[in-house]
Amino acid sequence: MKLTAILAAMSLAAGVQAQTATNVFQQTVNTLIPDANPNGYFSDNVVSGLFGGIQSVEVSLDITGGYNGDLFAYLSFGDGYAVLLNRVGKSSSDDFGYGDPGFNVTFSDFAATDIHLYGGNGGNQLIGTWQPDGRETDPQLVISSDLRTAMLSSFDNLDPNGTWTLFVEDAATGYQSTLVSWSIEIVTVPEPATLALLGLGGAFLFAARRKSQIPNP
Repeated sequence: MKLTAILAAMSLAAGVQAQTATNVFQQTVNTLIPDANPNGYFSDNVVSGLFGGIQSVEVSLDITGGYNGDLFAYLSFGDGYAVLLNRVGKSSSDDFGYGDPGFNVTFSDFAATDIHLYGGNGGNQLIGTWQPDGRETDPQLVISSDLRTAMLSSFDNLDPNGTWTLFVEDAATGYQSTLVSWSIEIVTVPEPATLALLGLGGAFLFAARRKSQIPNP
């Protein structure tokens, strides 16, 4: 009977599943992005109270006005770094990029299309969910064929608590954009050590209950 209880407890511990949690942290800015200024604009978003490591990150960005092909933006946190925008549409045959006025978009590594190649939006603010640009190239030199090495997956497995920083730069003269707001959606999952403790605690509880049900010889 004791052996049966122990085996059942071990099975319970092995069956503990990682329960993910999703949290959104939003920052309202309503600030003009300096025109043709490499110093750009920095905005911080403080994350606290989360448990476990990062499973995935999505970023939403609301920018109005200006000229989309002028903008460079990245998100940084800890050892992670993701390029969200790098002068979308700029290529070896187009030095200006797309001329639409603004973005109201979500960035996800799992989206269908690279935002650098969205193709223009008829003079309207771009909406929808897109892959980050990912090109770490200097905004003055970037073209569509550059490698994409700076994706949101760079934040995977980090502790999410701390200060996340968005940087936005207008890299060309002539138009000015407004950063309205931005947010990060962080999905966390318990660390393996936490899962082991949960499973072990459940196993001991199960074993204790089973023991209390076994009659004394």
